[in-house]
Amino acid sequence: MNYTKIISLILPIVIFIGCAKTNNEYNKPAMYWYQGILKEIKFGNLEGADNYYSSLQSEHINSPLLPEAMFILGQAHMSQEEYILAEFYFDEYLKRYGTIQNADYIAFLKLQAHYYAFKNQSKDQEFITDTTQALDDFINKYPNSRYIPYVEYMQVKFVLGQNELNKAIANVYKKQHKKEALEKYLDRIDEELDKQTHPKPSHIPWYVFIFNW
Repeated sequence: MNYTKIISLILPIVIFIGCAKTNNEYNKPAMYWYQGILKEIKFGNLEGADNYYSSLQSEHINSPLLPEAMFILGQAHMSQEEYILAEFYFDEYLKRYGTIQNADYIAFLKLQAHYYAFKNQSKDQEFITDTTQALDDFINKYPNSRYIPYVEYMQVKFVLGQNELNKAIANVYKKQHKKEALEKYLDRIDEELDKQTHPKPSHIPWYVFIFNW
């Protein structure tokens, strides 16, 4: 599943809803929209907060309140386990307001959104691969970041997740007696990391297991 494509599909919907919800409110000060964002977050209505953000961005594109609103909304969506939208806000913040001082922190929050979104039973190979690459990129780009230990921890978890997925796929090919495909996925397993960490198999609910490999 391509999460970048999902975000690109969700964003226009959010903006459209925001326009529809606030069609009787316009030409307001930036502080009005900003306070609306905070109010909706306080009441747990993140859809309403997104709507106010859409109006703030539309009417006050250069407002100094905009980056703070992005950051707050990213954290709010993260706390509500809405990781795709959280990543969207962090990504926008990084693109538009990232500096030498804060770039590694915002990039770390993006990775954190990926980490919390990671579901072993989803078997989303593309998501695991893309995130593993993003973790590698962070380490190469910010080698002296204070967040390196946390990123390295996430990196290990994703590699172990990739190992588990490769084992599951290999098991399918083993049952189908497809030797070449079986060996291909067995070769992708990081045996050394498995030996060092002794990972436990991911817990898969029975109702998922029924339809699982």
